Amino acid sequence: MPMPDKTLHLIDDRRMGGVTRFLERVSEMRPTDETLFVKRGTMRGHSHDASTIVSHLAISWRSLPMLITLRACNPKARIIHVEHSYCAGFEAHRVAKHKHHRFHTLLRTVYALFDEIVAVSEGQARWMREIDVIPDQKVRIAPPLVDLDPFLAIPAPMPGPALRYGFVGRLDQQKGLDLILPVWREAAPAQARFEVFGNGPMREEMEALVAGDPRITFHGATESPAEAYRLFDVAVMPSRWEPFGLSCLEAQAAGRPALVAPVDGLPEQVRPGGGLIVDGGPEEWAALFADSIKADKIDWHSGQARLIATHNANRSRARWAAILEIPDGASVSPMEPQTMIGE
Repeated sequence: MPMPDKTLHLIDDRRMGGVTRFLERVSEMRPTDETLFVKRGTMRGHSHDASTIVSHLAISWRSLPMLITLRACNPKARIIHVEHSYCAGFEAHRVAKHKHHRFHTLLRTVYALFDEIVAVSEGQARWMREIDVIPDQKVRIAPPLVDLDPFLAIPAPMPGPALRYGFVGRLDQQKGLDLILPVWREAAPAQARFEVFGNGPMREEMEALVAGDPRITFHGATESPAEAYRLFDVAVMPSRWEPFGLSCLEAQAAGRPALVAPVDGLPEQVRPGGGLIVDGGPEEWAALFADSIKADKIDWHSGQARLIATHNANRSRARWAAILEIPDGASVSPMEPQTMIGE
């Protein structure tokens, strides 16, 4: 009996985040796709009546038995894994050097179970190739999908004599906000402001870092990230690692250029008008904050940031259409070369 032409997405995290937002967009493009929650720690995979199975699961030694049986129970299915978590920055900050070989062995073993691996950025794909965990022919590159309409609707910033900076994201080690808040506090003009949207395990530590500086406001989590961008002019992303970095795309769609760290998938999203890559460490961050980012570095009035975001979103949609085989007649942009706009 032929397998049904059905696509099943496997997830192991129901929290609102990049994977959840991605699947919301997929459901708009492909309403017949189904999603199945797999509890972490499950030891056995199951047979599914789907011709394509897309894994959004976290990879670990503990999940390996389930992934092996998933492959064994679905021998005729095309099984794809989307790597939402691991990248060069993650390895550098979260994997001890003496465990790098073991980590690479895990990835090599798990990736071998899948027909294709989707990297969410060129930077992540380069890292996979450099550590030799997957053959080139199995790697596809497709940044996550996200609904940019609420961000595109935000009015363009109107910078005053001193800029308003902002951060939207989780307050944890990955996002690196702790690296630049003290720098901003020392270097930014008295009239400048810094708006922080988000919660996380490092919030108390970060509030202590700024010692009650009245120019810095912690707003907590927001149900409408797009609305947060109304309160500032420039987005800041000093991440320690970022496989892709959806917040950069959203900031640009809101017309806010992004200052990004030179890690993983962030640099390829930025070009003149869309922000700056800050690759000189704390000294360069301090210099930018001190001179309020002169107009010759960012064109505030061209809408270039929005154009970059729209281009990148269309490219992502086209690549996912090809990977998931959107039926003929669907509204999809033509495929573009495998080159990111910032390169």
